[in-house]
Amino acid sequence: MRPSKSVTLIDYGAGNLLNVQRAFEHCGAKVTVAVNADDIANADRLVFPGVGAFPEAMQQLEAQGLIEAIKTSALNKPFIGICLGMQMMLTQSHEFGMTQGLDLLNGDVKPLPLSGIDGQTMVIPHIGWEKIQSTNIDWQHSALTEIPNENAFYFVHSYYADVADKSQQLATFDFGGHAITAAVQKDNMMGFQFHPEKSGEMGLKIIQSFLDI
Repeated sequence: MRPSKSVTLIDYGAGNLLNVQRAFEHCGAKVTVAVNADDIANADRLVFPGVGAFPEAMQQLEAQGLIEAIKTSALNKPFIGICLGMQMMLTQSHEFGMTQGLDLLNGDVKPLPLSGIDGQTMVIPHIGWEKIQSTNIDWQHSALTEIPNENAFYFVHSYYADVADKSQQLATFDFGGHAITAAVQKDNMMGFQFHPEKSGEMGLKIIQSFLDI
C-alpha cells in the first residue's frame, strides 16, 4: 500500500470535480477542493480540471481571484491540467474570439480541423477513445511513464492546444491524419487533452504516476 498523497482540485465552477475526485481517491489520494487563492497556495499538488468554454472559464477564474495564485503555484509544485484545464495553460484561445489564458505554456488554443488531410469531413466535437503516441520524447520522466504503446484514452473536445515549443508536446493522437496534441509537459507542469478520470486503467496509471512524483 502506497502512502496517502495530498491533492487539491481547483474549483472554478467549470470542472468535472466529482469524477476527478473519485479517480484520485481510488489511487489513495487525500483530496481537497480549492475555492480561493489561499487554498491553492497551500496545496501540495494541484489538479486543474475543466469542461465548457474557454472565455467563461477564464472570467470565472478572474472573478474568484485565482489567476495569480494558479500561475505562481504551477511553477513550483506538481500541476496537472485536464481537458479545458490544459488548454487554459496556454497563452491564448481562439474560442469565441480571442481570450488570454494563463500563459504557463507558449501557444494558442485553436479549433480542430474540419477536414482530414485526405479531404474527409471530421466529426466535431471529437468524442471517443483514441490511442496516444510519443512525439519522440522520452515518457520515462513523465506521468506517462507507465503507459504502453497500445493504449486508449477518452476525449471530448472541439479545440486543441497548438504549443509553440514542440519539445513540450509529450504525446499526440491522429485526427484525420493531423497530429493533435494529447499531452504536454514543462518541468513540473503537465496537461492532458483527454480525461484520465474517464479512461479506465490507463487513466489510473497516469494519476498514480502523478501521485508518485
